Amino acid sequence: MAKQDDRIITSVYLTREMCEQVDRMAARGHISRNEQIRRYIEKGLDVEGYRQDIDFIAGIIRQALQAVYQIEDIKAVVEQQANRIAKMHMKSGKMDAAAFFLLVKVLMNMAQEGTTEQFDQMLGNAIALGVDYMQKKDFQINSFLYDTDNLKEIACKL
Repeated sequence: MAKQDDRIITSVYLTREMCEQVDRMAARGHISRNEQIRRYIEKGLDVEGYRQDIDFIAGIIRQALQAVYQIEDIKAVVEQQANRIAKMHMKSGKMDAAAFFLLVKVLMNMAQEGTTEQFDQMLGNAIALGVDYMQKKDFQINSFLYDTDNLKEIACKL
């Protein structure tokens, strides 16, 4: 806190609404209106100082990266990694498809006591459930999978 003799008196014009807000905040903090205004000014100056520091640091990092790496080199590495991930995803998709068709074949062999219409309906329902599952957001998946009662109920409907 500044010494009393270091302070400068200045006038600030506030709207009625602003003054009422400042007064409410001051009352909550059990301080004067002037002290509340000083705190807001200090906070604003701190925020602006941080913003300038962040911009300065970001500029240094950008310069350092550009001195070591060319943008085209960075793009090439990112593209290479993205292609690698896409290929891995495709492999996973192929394995999923193979497992799906194998499961269909196993079920066809096991479900000989049912009618073709019943099997077709079961397969159609399973595909619809699979599509519904794939449309879920990431945050919904865990709760969906941990709700075993719901999973059993869905499976019984197939």
